[in-house]
Amino acid sequence: MEPLLSVVTITYNHEPYIAKCIEGVLIQKVNFPIEFIIAEDCSTDGTRAICEDYAAKYPELIHLITSETNIGYNPNELRAMKAAKGKYIAYCEGDDFWTDPEKLQKQVDFLEKNEEYSICFHRCRHWDADTDEYRDDACGDFFSSGADGVDVTLDMFFDKWITQPLTMVFRRSALDLSLYGVYKYYRDMHQIYHLLKEGKGYLFAFDGGIRTIHAGGKASKLGTVEQCRNGVNIARELFKRNRDASTKKYYEEMLQWYLYNITDIGEHRLKYSLELFRLSSNVKKFIRNITRR
Repeated sequence: MEPLLSVVTITYNHEPYIAKCIEGVLIQKVNFPIEFIIAEDCSTDGTRAICEDYAAKYPELIHLITSETNIGYNPNELRAMKAAKGKYIAYCEGDDFWTDPEKLQKQVDFLEKNEEYSICFHRCRHWDADTDEYRDDACGDFFSSGADGVDVTLDMFFDKWITQPLTMVFRRSALDLSLYGVYKYYRDMHQIYHLLKEGKGYLFAFDGGIRTIHAGGKASKLGTVEQCRNGVNIARELFKRNRDASTKKYYEEMLQWYLYNITDIGEHRLKYSLELFRLSSNVKKFIRNITRR
């Protein structure tokens, strides 16, 4: 029987976390067939052995993809997405995990009933594995009235990072896999933007999982400079390829974020100040940006 939903997990050097990720999938209670694709990218720790143990125990559910060399984050994700057969895709990286056993059922039920929606999310918590501290996702204001969920627009998405990849379930038909080769800095930001261009988005109020923050994470513990530069690079790509109002506004905000946080007066400050001035024509802000120390 063909799966209605494909769970996609990519993993590399997630030995302390991957078992929790897999168990979070195994606890799901659904009334439809699913498949679980794990793409393991030649880890140097014990991640592959753990994945192989689970794949041997659940051969009808788990499809383990491996390679003899490390192929990198995006190629690893792409091969997993290409292998997916489900009408819907749920995504969870190997260092994150789900806590609500009805998460998939709730999200698939919603998408089955609402064809105008291409993607839906839920709330999550953030766990710092190094300090054992938890924080929420800063989305509480959306649900102060007690609503079960809210629509997610592009402006809302760019204005406040309201979700994480582990919360997503989306229509496979809405994801253009060629996008992996279009963007140099392709991330979940690009993916969600294009999914929201294909249909509406919805954020559930329920808390369905944990995003893990740790020193080995791809972006979770980057320094301020790296975060700012990554943010500018991603925003620039999105704007230059799409050139709509939402990506323009987001690019301006990322440039200003960089200029606010990075106090050096080197070539990046002048370059980004000029770019921001070109986009917004705000003379006062331009002068303030190039003179700030």
